[in-house]
Amino acid sequence: MPLYEYKCARCGEAFEALIRAGTVPTCPQCGNVDVERTISMFAVSSDQTRSSSLKIAKQKARRAARDKAMADAEDVRNHRH
Repeated sequence: MPLYEYKCARCGEAFEALIRAGTVPTCPQCGNVDVERTISMFAVSSDQTRSSSLKIAKQKARRAARDKAMADAEDVRNHRH
């Protein structure tokens, strides 16, 4: 199964999907089937790309932790008796 990259025409979400023959890819964000296959970049690994990827992953993890903490705090506020 080939891995392709797509961009949703409705919400603009960029995503990857493993596509079998006859399968229609759908946007994981909004469920739209109107998606456009984009040009994939080839993989290059170097100290710089690994460092950059690690930095991006750490930023995403910090944002996810912050969002979870905010959601938990909101849940506590909204569900106190």
